[in-house]
Parts: sequence; C-alpha cells; structure tokens
Amino acid sequence: MRTLTPAQAMQTAQEWGFLIARTKSGESAFGTLSRRTQRLVLAYVAELGFTLLDDAPIFRSRGFAPGPKGGRPRAGVPYTKDSLVDDFADVRRMVFGEKEKRRLMDMRRSGAVEANAGGASVEAIAAKMGNSIDDSKALQKTYMPVNLAAVRAADQSRRAGRKALAEERNEYKKLKLSGK
Repeated sequence: MRTLTPAQAMQTAQEWGFLIARTKSGESAFGTLSRRTQRLVLAYVAELGFTLLDDAPIFRSRGFAPGPKGGRPRAGVPYTKDSLVDDFADVRRMVFGEKEKRRLMDMRRSGAVEANAGGASVEAIAAKMGNSIDDSKALQKTYMPVNLAAVRAADQSRRAGRKALAEERNEYKKLKLSGK
C-alpha cells in the first residue's frame, strides 16, 4: 500500500484498483477497491495540494505544521514501512479507541478469511493476494485459520451433496426396478 503509484491504478469494466507485482513472491496482484474506498483515495489525492507524477507514491506521511512555539514546516513524504505502521496505529486509536489492537498487516488476513468464508477457492484467494497460498499449507494456516462461517459453508455443501447422492441412489433404484 505504501508504494502504490498513479501508474499502477487501473480501471476495468467493473472495478477500480491497483495492479502490482508483489515484492516477496514476484506474483502479480490486482487490489480492487470498493466504490467508497475509490472515492476516498481520489479525495485524498485531490487534497494533497500538488500533482502526483505517475511513478510517485500516492500515500504520504502527515508532515509537520508549526505550532505556537514555531518550528519549520515539513511537507509529507512517501511512507517508510515504520512510519505507515505508526500512522495507522494513531488513526486506529482515534477511531476505535485504545483497546483496539488490529494492525495494518491484519487486513490481508481478514480479506482472506472473508473470501474463504464466502466460498472462494484457495486458487482464487492466491490470485487475489499475489502469493502461493494455494501451494503452501503454512500460508493457509496463517491467512485462513478455521472460522465458523467456512465450517458452516462446508456443512451446507455436505448437506447438499448428501441430498444429491440420495436422489441419485433413488433414481438408480427406480431404474433398476423398472428393468432399464
């Protein structure tokens, strides 16, 4: 997120997002944004006060405005790994309170958990995340721990399968009895 640039932004017929190459895996990923998030990103860029070059990181630190005691103003700069984590923690505390402990890295995990609970295949989740979660049991344990929604979805699939198999057996019995 901290290195996203305007050149990586892409619009398809149905969604808007960022096409990136993951640093760790070298895999391509397309991070889609909801309409609300798209509006927020565009509003953020409009309020920067300058035009971003295509290869300039979009998201920037808060910078510094002098207070009553003075000081030198400092414009926001592209985030470093640590400064983004620190700013995220500050915003999290302001919005959700001191007891909230989610971290920036938890967003990838919660997205994978939601996709898994919604029935997405491991291969689809790997394509979305731009990693090899489909080949790695360790990544699956990290990003897709057991969750009740996925268990319920599996139970529902089992019930549907059981019903389909029973109907198939009944059809076979009817065919056998009729001599066909």
